[in-house]
Amino acid sequence: MRLLEHEAKKAMEKYGIPVPKGFVAKSPEEARDAAEKLGGKAVLKAQIPTGRRGKAGGVKLVSSADEAFLTAREMLSSEFYGLRPRSLLVEQFVDVKREYYIGGIVDRTARGFTFISSAHGGMDVEEMALKYPESVIRVPINPLIGMMPYQARTLAKNIDREREKEIAEIALKLWRITVDYDAFMLEINPLALSSDGKLIALDARIEVDDNALFRHPEFSEEEEGREGEAARKGLSYVELDGDIGTMANGAGLAMATMDLVHLMGGRPANFCDIGGGASSEMVYAGLEMISSNPKVKAIVVNTLCGITDGVEVAKGIKRFVEGRAKVPLFVRLSGNRSKEGSEILEKIGVKTYKSAEDAIKAAIFHSSH
Repeated sequence: MRLLEHEAKKAMEKYGIPVPKGFVAKSPEEARDAAEKLGGKAVLKAQIPTGRRGKAGGVKLVSSADEAFLTAREMLSSEFYGLRPRSLLVEQFVDVKREYYIGGIVDRTARGFTFISSAHGGMDVEEMALKYPESVIRVPINPLIGMMPYQARTLAKNIDREREKEIAEIALKLWRITVDYDAFMLEINPLALSSDGKLIALDARIEVDDNALFRHPEFSEEEEGREGEAARKGLSYVELDGDIGTMANGAGLAMATMDLVHLMGGRPANFCDIGGGASSEMVYAGLEMISSNPKVKAIVVNTLCGITDGVEVAKGIKRFVEGRAKVPLFVRLSGNRSKEGSEILEKIGVKTYKSAEDAIKAAIFHSSH
């Protein structure tokens, strides 16, 4: 479960990590009041469970309370990456001198946790890491021992030697949050150095392991975004940053389908497992969920039907297509009643493929032209 920015910052503030003063606003009126409390000049941030909001217009600077009202009204009625925010974070404006990066993520290969730091952070952190690879260091953390002070200092020195002590303290606090919140990923990007020489977490991200949510009743509210909606519908869905949607019946096949997309030169947009014995309703719900992502240019449906009925899969696809679906489908249908299912799809103009490779190749070709 990905916490919204204001939730992540509340957690970090609890542990003593400095964050900008801010208020959550669910209406234009609340945004106006919040901006007034902050002196007029403020930053409005759409609260959605995804990154890169600034590039989509989800982060805006305002100079007065009245401007905050008008901007909030526009933002609360807009969609960003196909998601409409239910609230905004109205935050004090910080004059930034430098932007750094620090964060951690579960390292399944090493069976541990890895922390990362860089002297370059901000909205284009990935591009900066490619441009300055020497600026990025990775420090493996043994989860049975925890982060040691020397490891925190190593992360801090890589960012700014003059502020080594302060940044090392922040790193140790991030580790405590990781353990206490059962986080499998968290980051501060950017960790900003303000013009008055203070370190402050301008943006924060925490992702909590779903399997540990029973230990965190404070996060019992319904998860927002497509992943939350998918969970409520009984779908196993995880969003990625590609443009080829994928759907399969079975977690292993869904993973293999994403791997094939990647190996063949495409970028998977999601993981979606409709499960064994899926009904036409579940197939339709999965396709609706995947296609609601505006980045998706094509959808690959890869099914090996055993318990799952090929005709049920075809009925779900037919309903989706007849609902004037805008995203083209590339379907591999095999196994139990796949011949009958393929006949249903051919009658509505949906071509089926004998192999997953052929379907994926066609989807990638379509998305790139």
